[in-house]
Amino acid sequence: MSLKQSEGGNEPNSNSNSKEMNGVNDTQNQIQNFCLLRTPSMGVDDVCNQPEYQKSASSSSETTRSGSSAQLQYVKAANDVRKINKGLRNAKIDLEVKNLMIVTKLNDLFLIYLTRELVEWLLRNFPSLNVYVEETLKDDPKFNAEGIYKDARCIENRIFYWTPQFVKEHDLFFDMVITMGGDGTVLYVSTIFQQSVPPVLSFALGSLGFLTNFKFENFKEDLPGILNHKIKSNLRMRLQCSVYSNKKIKISKDVVVDDSSVTSVPEDLQSCHTDPSLYISSVHHVLNEITIDRGPGPFLTNLEIYGDEFFMTNAQGDGLIVATPTGSTAYSLSAGGSLVCPTVNAIALTPICPHTLSFRPIILPDSVCLKIKVSSKSRGSAWASFDGKSRIELRPGDYVKISCSSFSFPTVDSTDEQFIRSISRTLNWNVREQQKSFTNLLSSKNKKNFVKEEKAKKEFDSTDQSFSSSEVDVRNVKETP
Repeated sequence: MSLKQSEGGNEPNSNSNSKEMNGVNDTQNQIQNFCLLRTPSMGVDDVCNQPEYQKSASSSSETTRSGSSAQLQYVKAANDVRKINKGLRNAKIDLEVKNLMIVTKLNDLFLIYLTRELVEWLLRNFPSLNVYVEETLKDDPKFNAEGIYKDARCIENRIFYWTPQFVKEHDLFFDMVITMGGDGTVLYVSTIFQQSVPPVLSFALGSLGFLTNFKFENFKEDLPGILNHKIKSNLRMRLQCSVYSNKKIKISKDVVVDDSSVTSVPEDLQSCHTDPSLYISSVHHVLNEITIDRGPGPFLTNLEIYGDEFFMTNAQGDGLIVATPTGSTAYSLSAGGSLVCPTVNAIALTPICPHTLSFRPIILPDSVCLKIKVSSKSRGSAWASFDGKSRIELRPGDYVKISCSSFSFPTVDSTDEQFIRSISRTLNWNVREQQKSFTNLLSSKNKKNFVKEEKAKKEFDSTDQSFSSSEVDVRNVKETP
């Protein structure tokens, strides 16, 4: 709807209604333009439901003058957003992979040899592809890059090496990431890519594998279809965690911290909060969860929980877990949290051994901004960890702001049912033993009689069912005019 249409009414509230409607239409245009810019190869009709927008824009002037027009436009915009979200989930993107990054679990010798086999196959079958492996493998005789060149008959040097610092400075350089390991290897990729993340394809080479849905034994069949054709990508939600403290950051000695896991904060952002005595000491983007617990202290944590600056509750216990849908199958699940499908954008708040039994886990919308503050009345410090890394001490008065990150974590989908299959495979979700037959306990005489009775019962049930269906058909014939 144009601005002139909104101003055409003569009602007393036409100005306020026009402002509201223009705000809704601006939101629609922003969403539409976003989809067009981010998915130019998918077509407007597939992703943005262009006919719906045209229908909304061509509404009559009489409708726009009505008092409920703003609410009507609001409902239409919400419905369009749902359709756009569904379209994005089903959309396929065309990858143009030139720089491929491989992340391997290096403390497993077997995986190093599997990485060598994968690199050799890639060099032989994709002549224009540059492969990047971790710099640790550069002088490793087990990897032996020169031997790979010889075996693959590759003349050019197309094996390069990456470091966490290189990834931090060139996060848009890589077109795709392949992980060789388990879920921990995938979390490591999220740690080193703290902002933009390329699509991640994970081979199941770990123990559980909620995030690893591709089998390495099928890589020669799967990779050509992924590298040469369009793929479906699951944009997994991440959490942005901003730590506000009045002291310099302190890292626990028992945790090895990678510098790339801490995002530097611009000076102008450090003053964007109400308490002038605190500043943002670090910002983290987590794929699984942020955990705030009592650490080595003997006292219960005393945490104040705010949602959009509204005081929700005071949590006393061993701590809190704030998890993404991806992280709902990790620590949160062990603490009694609910399973959440990764395509649902939500925030799971799960207490760890709360002091009150009524403090149950809760699922919050992804639009909420949580603030978890160590109470000034707390008898000790709390400790925050981000995807199990970068353990930071929070003193009384310090707090963490948690919101949905603008940098999602895209993973290559193997099947549409991969989440249900993963929880069924790893958790034996809703698996129970069927009722066993005890005919083996019967004597031969009673067993013969039992089989005869069972057969007669089945014949009677089938006859009764056929009679019921024929009776229904006769009734339908009689009712037909």
